[in-house]
Amino acid sequence: MAPSRVLVIGETPSLGRSIVDLLEAEGVHAVYVDDIRSQGPLTSLAERFPVVVAACNAPYCQTARQWVGGELPDVTLLVVGSRDPALRESPRLRVFSLPLLPSRFLGIVHGLIDAGAPSRLMSSGTA
Repeated sequence: MAPSRVLVIGETPSLGRSIVDLLEAEGVHAVYVDDIRSQGPLTSLAERFPVVVAACNAPYCQTARQWVGGELPDVTLLVVGSRDPALRESPRLRVFSLPLLPSRFLGIVHGLIDAGAPSRLMSSGTA
């Protein structure tokens, strides 16, 4: 069985790389990309990654807007840093404001990995 991996989309590259460093320091294998489209068919994204993180320190988050528009089926998305007013938390969308509280963020990541199913994010509310 392949180790659990987290996909980090670095819309803000420095923030994305920092999140990868944080995850790797916790023993979580992370894959970094600048653009989610580089991962091939988005329809199978949830099968390949139990957790997808959009790192975006901007008022508009392209990855999150794709999620809201239904382009990322079955993906549980964690958005770090974005101030996008279109984002409303749900069982499969979690928004983390900056400065990031690592223990809360990592708790959600580990919970999703341990659950083994991307749709099992039970916590809600802004961290």
